[in-house]
Amino acid sequence: MAVLWPRKLPRSVLDDPRRRAEVRVYDRLADVLDDSFHVFYSSPWLGTDNLGNERDGECDFLIAHPIHGILAIEVKGGKEISFDPRDGQWRSTDHGGFVHKIKDPVAQARSAKHEILKRLNESARWPKRFIHSAHGVIFPGTGSPPGNLGADRPASIFCCSRQLQHGLRGWLDDRLKAGKRPDNCEALGHDGIAALERLLAHPFKLSFRIGAALAEADTEFRVLEPSQYHILDVIADIPRALIRGGAGTGKTVVAIEEAIRSAAAGRKTLLTCHSRPLTTNLERKLRGVQNLTVAGFHALCGRISHQAGVPPPSNISEQELYETALPHALYRAVEFQPALRWDTIIVDEGQDFSADWWIAIDACLTHGGHLRVFMDSNQRVYESAGVSVHDLSVIPVRLSRNLRNTKNIHNAASVHYSGPEIVADGPDGLAVSWVTAENADQKIEAAYRELRRLVFNEEVAPGDIAVLVNGPAARTSFVERSSGTSIPLTDAETMALEDVVVDTVRRFKGLERPAIILIASGDEMDHRELAYVAFSRARAYLCIVSSRGEAKWLSEGLPDT
Repeated sequence: MAVLWPRKLPRSVLDDPRRRAEVRVYDRLADVLDDSFHVFYSSPWLGTDNLGNERDGECDFLIAHPIHGILAIEVKGGKEISFDPRDGQWRSTDHGGFVHKIKDPVAQARSAKHEILKRLNESARWPKRFIHSAHGVIFPGTGSPPGNLGADRPASIFCCSRQLQHGLRGWLDDRLKAGKRPDNCEALGHDGIAALERLLAHPFKLSFRIGAALAEADTEFRVLEPSQYHILDVIADIPRALIRGGAGTGKTVVAIEEAIRSAAAGRKTLLTCHSRPLTTNLERKLRGVQNLTVAGFHALCGRISHQAGVPPPSNISEQELYETALPHALYRAVEFQPALRWDTIIVDEGQDFSADWWIAIDACLTHGGHLRVFMDSNQRVYESAGVSVHDLSVIPVRLSRNLRNTKNIHNAASVHYSGPEIVADGPDGLAVSWVTAENADQKIEAAYRELRRLVFNEEVAPGDIAVLVNGPAARTSFVERSSGTSIPLTDAETMALEDVVVDTVRRFKGLERPAIILIASGDEMDHRELAYVAFSRARAYLCIVSSRGEAKWLSEGLPDT
């Protein structure tokens, strides 16, 4: 059997549906090659283009033989692979019939070959010499091409379903010119194998640990989530309820479920909050639910007042517009047209609402309607929150179990929490990671390295990560530092599911991701809110980049970090 790197695929790869084609190829290579062959799976690198910009790359498989040389292989899954010369785009059709755009596999394999040769020639462990190198593409789920697919795409470089199963060794020998090495090529040698092991196998000592831990934690949290809904039975007969709980107690999850149940019962329902990114996330999750309106509070004020023909005045400051004019316009609109009111109003992140806003919310409720307000119970951060809402005769109900964060993250966030006791029901999870950096530039660089480590070494999907910063300036700095990488970035409002979110802590309030990298600084934000909100956004992995002084107060009361 071939010498495989890694020796065994981790569970995070075996269970990933996006890796099925690669797992199949890994198993077949293990079957058909003897131990004179070394197979390196999923080896990433960071290179530069002709302009000096950073360029990320990866070789799905590199096959190395001390006599025959090296073969770089790109694998693409799907039951059908196509190329359209009109737009130069490759596409893959999966078994569900969905078509996905993919990168040019031939170009990827060729680029991987040249990059590995470059790294090998730069290695001090291997005297530079000219060796045989080749590249190829494997499509495990498709039929073989009828002929050459282009000048740089001869049929011989493709291995498809039937050949993978019954002729893989012959295809590999052909690509490596086994027994027919060109006269101008020297052997790779055992020193070449050793150099490649050093270049490509070393990262596997750390790979997949965090990615697997995130997956395991997510499975445990999914089992816990239904227990949150018992609170809806508790408040079913309460017309006006104030549900308070710390971060992670499931306020938004319960608010969404209450909105769905109310709308399904035929009640005209409104779900609102202050944060635009949270609103966008709620709209995405609840799109198409009948009888349900999801809107940010100020957007709602503008929409309803315009609909009723009572818009706010235009000759006022922006602060006055948002603090008083828009809420007052909403109040006048529903007084003027009572038919605009709702049977059920659900407010999430209610600690962000001011007194004038609650007056408008109350006016929007039909006689005998239901009001549900979800609010954070942390008195350290939101000491005065909730005073005005109590004027609406709400009955307080408490959420007391943290069903989002691992125990280690819960403990770190609890340093900055003061209020009713909250018990963490999740797994222990990974220890919180503390990275020391003393100035702004060093923090950006350290966070960038951590992001690359998670994606390329620890197999964490970009869509599972958020990088949180104190303010817009820090966000701009991080995005500029990351401009040369292939890791996709988004913001909290767009929140593309497969991209890394990079945004401020304030805009990410109410949202979450499995892994959070926090760039801590006291320059642009209140310390307590930064710590409490940011720490609790992470479900399973939290990395804090801070100075030694910041780390001291951020971790007060915790075991030595």
